[in-house]
Amino acid sequence: MGIDAGFDMDPPLSKGVVDRHNWGRFIDFIKEYYKDDIQVEIKPNYINFKAGEHPKLPFEGHKFLRFSSKVSGAIATASGVERYIYTVTRVARVHFGSRVKYWNEGADQFGIYDWRKVHESIRSYEQLDGSEMPTSIAHFIDGTDPLKELEIPLFEIKDIPGRGKGLVARFNISSGTRILCEKPLLTVRAKSREELETFLVAKLKAMSKSSQRQFLSLHNNFPGKYPFSGIFKTNALPCGSRSPIGGVYPTVCFINHSCIPNAHNSWNSNEEHETIHAIRTIKSGA
Repeated sequence: MGIDAGFDMDPPLSKGVVDRHNWGRFIDFIKEYYKDDIQVEIKPNYINFKAGEHPKLPFEGHKFLRFSSKVSGAIATASGVERYIYTVTRVARVHFGSRVKYWNEGADQFGIYDWRKVHESIRSYEQLDGSEMPTSIAHFIDGTDPLKELEIPLFEIKDIPGRGKGLVARFNISSGTRILCEKPLLTVRAKSREELETFLVAKLKAMSKSSQRQFLSLHNNFPGKYPFSGIFKTNALPCGSRSPIGGVYPTVCFINHSCIPNAHNSWNSNEEHETIHAIRTIKSGA
């Protein structure tokens, strides 16, 4: 006994090119998203979530009917299976929209397919029966962008050996992708060190505690008599080409310099924010 929850695919996916392509994108995203999760196991023909009743996602989408598990009881709670159900459902909805039918027996909602049919479909995962979709066709099919629609960051801030903290790609990022768009914590016109320090003290006092912490967490290459201006001089970017005004950003400032850059920054004077675009492919972990 217990409460089951999950989602059904209705109508089921076909073996057609479009459904196969979209399912492939969905599976690739799930693999990448959970690549460091020891409870998510990549089997030869499916993805196995080692939580609850071990819900599975096959590599062949036309076999898939349901992703579900019991979400009540000690084992389900300890393994965090409900979190997997919730996240995978959200990602599936990005790819397949209204075909994804979420249900939860705790809310008197039930799946569309009977369990006998569901178990038959799951048993069929063990052996592949289809061929790969031609990439020449896949190239021309529009897909969705779950990273954008779910607002999942393309990067994370990590310690870089010998270089302090820096932005590291969480996924492969294609050339031309907008990586980040951010307003500065503060902007300052060029001043002497003493004037800058006095100005920054006043600015920081007027900022929220959260913004103060973000500013003070930034690296300072010029410690000493003027600590705030040291942080500013270390991290500030000009607000536009040759602008006398510099800005300090909570995240952009963690992008490390490279003689062979993989990204480009640009200042939008109308919106007053800095935008970072990839100018070549950035591999995950770079």
